[in-house]
Amino acid sequence: MMFSCDPHILVPIACMLVICVCCNDEREKRILLTDPNYVQQQMTHLQGELQTLQATVQSQTSEISSLKQQLVQSKNVAGSTFVRWGRPDCPANLTELVYSGYAGGSWYGHSGAAAEHLCLPSDPEWLQTTVEPNDYTGRIYGAEYESDTGHTLFGTNSRDEEVPCAVCRSTSFVSSVMIPARTTCYSGWTKAYGGSLSSGYYGHAAATQYVCVDEHAQPLVGGADRNDNGLLFVGVKALCGSLRCPPYKQDKYISCVVCMK
Repeated sequence: MMFSCDPHILVPIACMLVICVCCNDEREKRILLTDPNYVQQQMTHLQGELQTLQATVQSQTSEISSLKQQLVQSKNVAGSTFVRWGRPDCPANLTELVYSGYAGGSWYGHSGAAAEHLCLPSDPEWLQTTVEPNDYTGRIYGAEYESDTGHTLFGTNSRDEEVPCAVCRSTSFVSSVMIPARTTCYSGWTKAYGGSLSSGYYGHAAATQYVCVDEHAQPLVGGADRNDNGLLFVGVKALCGSLRCPPYKQDKYISCVVCMK
């Protein structure tokens, strides 16, 4: 509120008192840093903030530890497996080797043949049984890259070479799929390896299956380079008709890729 210090209304002394009161009302309060009570109040405040920060850090550290455990557990529950045909090793940085061996399966001309390809380990263990072997059984043979020339899709001079394989386990992914007629994976999937689609020869009696042979296929180290036959790996080509062309093309070899997610 404003007061008039008109000397005709108030005596000079009264005017001075009013001015002093006005000055006291409008004066800014000043805090002296040398005031021990103020310093103590600030120290107490800082200690409270420090305790709050320590509690926050402890809570976040606990959350980080929990997330790390979840990540480890997710890696442990991950582990989609697949066979890498034509190679004795697994893709680096993405998978771990379960075991390596060589491809095997049924004889290409047997009408009672099993269709599945097998990746046979190189260190077999045998049944402890008293049953004597007889001829009323299934059979397993080795596998060869095959063609009607000296070369195959699986490497120069690869005809009649034995086929290695590796069983691989993903270290970060829970699913795997072999996609025929693709060299790359669809969005959201990671490529493990790619190559050429393979099966048995269509004119043979035995049923076979489609598998993906690595684009950098190798012969089995120490394998025999001779025509023992057994399970045969040949390339697969497209035949138009019931197969839609386009997008497929007559007599083109089919690619393949193994993808993980």
